[in-house]
Amino acid sequence: MKRLLPLLLLSVVIGACSKPPGDGLILDAIPGPDAGNPNQMLVWEDNLYLQLNDNIYGSEIWVYDGFELKRVTDIEPGSGNAGPARLFAYADELYFTALKEPYGRELFVLKGDRDQLIKDIGDSPSSSAPVGFTEFKGTLFFTANDNINGYEMWQWNGTDLFMTSNINPGPGSSNPSWYTVLGDQLVFAAEQSGHGTELFRYDGQEVSMAAELNPGPSGSRPTEITRVGDLVYFAAYTPDLGIELWSWDGETEALVADLREGTDSSSPRGLTEHAGRLFFSASTENEGIELWSLQPGETPELVRDIWEGDRDSNPQELHSHGDVLYFAADDGEHGLELWDWTAEAGARLVADLDEGSMGSDPHVILSYDEEWIYFAARTQRFGVEMWRSNGSTSELVTDIWAGSFGSTPNDFVVYKDQVCFSAADETHGREFWCKQHATATPILTRSRQ
Repeated sequence: MKRLLPLLLLSVVIGACSKPPGDGLILDAIPGPDAGNPNQMLVWEDNLYLQLNDNIYGSEIWVYDGFELKRVTDIEPGSGNAGPARLFAYADELYFTALKEPYGRELFVLKGDRDQLIKDIGDSPSSSAPVGFTEFKGTLFFTANDNINGYEMWQWNGTDLFMTSNINPGPGSSNPSWYTVLGDQLVFAAEQSGHGTELFRYDGQEVSMAAELNPGPSGSRPTEITRVGDLVYFAAYTPDLGIELWSWDGETEALVADLREGTDSSSPRGLTEHAGRLFFSASTENEGIELWSLQPGETPELVRDIWEGDRDSNPQELHSHGDVLYFAADDGEHGLELWDWTAEAGARLVADLDEGSMGSDPHVILSYDEEWIYFAARTQRFGVEMWRSNGSTSELVTDIWAGSFGSTPNDFVVYKDQVCFSAADETHGREFWCKQHATATPILTRSRQ
């Protein structure tokens, strides 16, 4: 039966716990081993918002103020699961998508403790499933399906919501994706009948094709669209070159480099802007999959052949942190471990967290402040737990699920002096945890070699 309690008065605090507020398990939303599965975390107006399921009101939006976790919404009344997702701020308001009868998954805005539907775009119980929210010239653009025209580009200015353009007329979808702002244009990939998926642009008045790299119905299928300076870079396919790196300056497209000559693909991925440069991983015949970089308008350079020869170091999880680029890579000796790059020192192994050749697989890297990053990594002794590093010293800071299984922390977010995240243990399932940075006591320490 539904509890008849005011929404903002519903709270559960681990008051009997010996830990100080904001340091440990904040709430066992579903008592026992069943999981509340917190995710979709966003800091907005001095509070942390997230999705959480308490098995009483279902999956709803909750708010955390550093001490207490409270439920805010009851979007799908009773125990129905609204599954709020894609939380973001626009025009000083908190937006999200959610499931609600009889609309399906649509766009909502939070008004105090109440949800407000922006529009039933699908105009039926079928969801419009909006995604890709990007602000351009003060207007919010996204992709949605009105169940008539398929997935197309829509816009919301705080007053009116409407389709920007039916790029692929008829019920077929253009599936706009990779929205990126370049000056006074919004750049994205979209599909159009007879052309396949190509690079498009919107100048605030009309949508047009920006470049047709592979004429015909197959398209060049641009991905990883990333702005660096006055250019956008992206990976795209052409029959004579395979998947290679291209750029667009607002008017003209250009092949940046055919890193794997001929029709074989270098398949650039993980495109990341850092310190005014573009970093990415790519495959070449002699070096395998390694880390590359370039200054805008220049030719790519190999950062380092981390696993020497034609073996793959597979650089991934690229994360820009001040003047340091962190990433994970495998040098063939230590396994997949944490590396960094600076202009002064180049690419170096930060630490062999799981000593030996197994690798710790660092992932979900998060900047805490100018010095420290947090991330998840695996060791044979502790399993997947939360670590932090300042480049010189790397520390294991949680052992939530004792033993080699690990709590698999995820959804990291910095909130005030805490790092909050989801994690699982044997007793509580996956729930909402926070760790105070200043008082974290290292369980294991590794130093740069």
